[in-house]
Amino acid sequence: MTLSEAIQSSSDADYIEDEGGKYDGEDFENLSISFSSFSSASFSSAVFRGAVFTDVVFDSCDFSNADFSSASFHSVKFVSCRFTGSVFLSARLKKVEIDNATGLYTSFDNASFSNCRIMHSDFRDSSFSSISHTKLEITDTNLSRASLRGTRLSGLSLRGTTLDGITLSENMKELKGALLDISQALAIIRTKGADIS
Repeated sequence: MTLSEAIQSSSDADYIEDEGGKYDGEDFENLSISFSSFSSASFSSAVFRGAVFTDVVFDSCDFSNADFSSASFHSVKFVSCRFTGSVFLSARLKKVEIDNATGLYTSFDNASFSNCRIMHSDFRDSSFSSISHTKLEITDTNLSRASLRGTRLSGLSLRGTTLDGITLSENMKELKGALLDISQALAIIRTKGADIS
């Protein structure tokens, strides 16, 4: 069964195996998708506001400009997916893995992360402002010029992550208790106009 067939039959989108599906611009608001896998599917500009994802794998899918506002994710994997311009405003993510993703200009503002990992990805010029997190790891990921305003860095694993030009609050309160390596600390200092030789 494809996602389109599930919607047309007004049934929950469960146990779907979809390869190469085209869902650009489709409206999946408040849809529940469980125990499914999607490969090389395109969801560009699709709407997933309030949707619920449980035990789902997305491999090499395109979510450019998709809207996941207030969506919930539990035990979900995104592998080699594209998120450029997508929005996860106030989304809830638990046991989510994002690996080898491209997500320039993505917004995770006010999202909550629990036991999540973002790895080997590119989220330059994106926003992680005012997120809440428990056991969130962001490793070997490019966060250059990303906004982390209002997000505490204490307890956040940032091993191997690039922080050049990130945006913080004026008093840099986000840094209290943060564990950073030397290159990350220097990158943050440079954002305040310091000339380090």
